[in-house]
Amino acid sequence: MFTGIIKNLGVVKDINDNSLIIKTDDQHFLNIDLGTSVSVDGVCLTVRDIEDNNLEFQISNESKDRSIIKGYKNNVNVNLELPTKVNEFLSGHIVQGHVDEISEVLNITEDNKDLWTFEFNSNNSKYLVDKGSVTINGVSLTVVNPNKNSFKVAVIDETYKRTNFQFLEADSQVNIEYDIISKYVERLIIDN
Repeated sequence: MFTGIIKNLGVVKDINDNSLIIKTDDQHFLNIDLGTSVSVDGVCLTVRDIEDNNLEFQISNESKDRSIIKGYKNNVNVNLELPTKVNEFLSGHIVQGHVDEISEVLNITEDNKDLWTFEFNSNNSKYLVDKGSVTINGVSLTVVNPNKNSFKVAVIDETYKRTNFQFLEADSQVNIEYDIISKYVERLIIDN
């Protein structure tokens, strides 16, 4: 489980049919055990090898098909997060690392100094609640003004500087994970 609070940016060094290599200088990531889960742009992946500041992950077809991983090129910046520990603060919200859909950035507006509004398209607006939680590229954010086809999030300077949001443009693709609670509620209603 993750919280959506990004600790570090990594850089894609290589990607092929079943392997993704990401470079990081952050010792927190380089000193983990093999087999540890890491959130990469919101996708839960398992570390297969660590060598020379590179994390290697095996990637399944399911992970590629459901996420922006299939479009990665070398030198792309990715958001990295280690799994949360039971004794840590839950600063964001409960994030599983299971991407629900790929979305597109519709618009980016700098509202004033150090505050941006990002607008995304949404095929699953039923999971969005105004002031509820959503995960975009692994980042825990608060939903603003959702409607049938889109929603917005406000991004503060600290989040902007820590994440790959600083590299996004209109038409960029992102991973979206909707709040798990809304999906469980839907399942309970459908089953009863």
